[in-house]
Amino acid sequence: MGITIDPVFAFTFETKGSPTIKSKDGNFAMVFGARAHLDVHAFNDDKSNPAYPPFGSQVPNSHPEDGFNFRRGYTDVTARFYDLSFKFQNDFAAGTFPGSLREAWVAAKLGPGQLMIGQFKPFRSMEELTSSNEITMMERPSTTSSGIYSGRQWMMGMGYKGIFADQLGYAVDIMSVAHAGMPIAGASYGGRLFWVPFAEEGNTLHFGFSCSRDDPSSESLPAKVVDVYGGRRGISKSLGIAGAGGGPSGADSQTTWEVEAAYSIGPVTLQGEYANSRLDNTHLVAGGQKDSTIQAYYVQAGWFVTGERSIYRKERGAFGKPKPISKWGALELAVRYDLAENMSQSLAADPCGTGTSKCQVQIITLGANWYVRQGLRFMLNYYMTEAGIGHGGNSPTDRRDNLSVISFRTQLSF
Repeated sequence: MGITIDPVFAFTFETKGSPTIKSKDGNFAMVFGARAHLDVHAFNDDKSNPAYPPFGSQVPNSHPEDGFNFRRGYTDVTARFYDLSFKFQNDFAAGTFPGSLREAWVAAKLGPGQLMIGQFKPFRSMEELTSSNEITMMERPSTTSSGIYSGRQWMMGMGYKGIFADQLGYAVDIMSVAHAGMPIAGASYGGRLFWVPFAEEGNTLHFGFSCSRDDPSSESLPAKVVDVYGGRRGISKSLGIAGAGGGPSGADSQTTWEVEAAYSIGPVTLQGEYANSRLDNTHLVAGGQKDSTIQAYYVQAGWFVTGERSIYRKERGAFGKPKPISKWGALELAVRYDLAENMSQSLAADPCGTGTSKCQVQIITLGANWYVRQGLRFMLNYYMTEAGIGHGGNSPTDRRDNLSVISFRTQLSF
């Protein structure tokens, strides 16, 4: 009599790219990842302006924001077991746990799509859903959580997404307006559609639309728009806070819709987005509650001088970055124009709290990216910003405050 014992599972371990454990039958896989983004900033000699303290030039001569900034320090693990998957991602540069938690979800294949439960990014614009490892500029534009959805990049809830006929992507989410470590409070719901008529390497066309509504509570994140110009350590300007007007109704919701378009042709990638957002009850006029309408948009172009082509990631409806084709790496040049404005601001209506006729921020960013090899990138950004605040009640002269910043990033990831 003989006995033969075979292993139930046989695994392989791969170290090329991200460390990965796989079962030989293909039913299990676990991927480990990490990223470190170290930034350094240099501000110009931008004197503070005591006449307009809430807005405009606020950087003193001493430049306290100059120097190094450990922007991100991620570790994550993603796994799949048959049709179930999960992801856990923490940012050690973001403070203490659980506030440092980024993504923590479980998902299952359900019908033609995937059901997700946990903490993740709501399904909004393509730039918002692009990984921080693959964004073209060091900072996201004002159509993302860096502006329109300020402070609400990751929230807790459930979502469903999928792709129909390999061309039409769809996603819906229902979430609390809170992240891990906060009470489950407030409600947010929205969705996104995108259409990709063709998606080939070096020849991809993308159109998208998204909409959302955030109904916060006293214990949740607030619905507000805060634009940061001059990079992450630049100047923050509030363009409106829902519910700040007070009054009897207590309305404090934000309703937003966005359109997006992108085209990749050869080594050139063009993309842009427009967002229109309504903040309820941001201010009072003659004792009456008033809402604000805020618009934000950007246009961006990137060119791989060394001939690489952007990779389209259809599972998220956004572009990624290619591997260098030369031993010297890949060089990408980029430019972006970005604008955010509260169109309800006037001398009578003052949702921005500046007491002026205008509330607008414009940013031109020039960028250069050197992809030395897979997982190593150096980024250089030069910001030219202008804050337009119009004029005050005693002066008909429009006032504009300018700030320029140089930022450099060393990015390591796997």
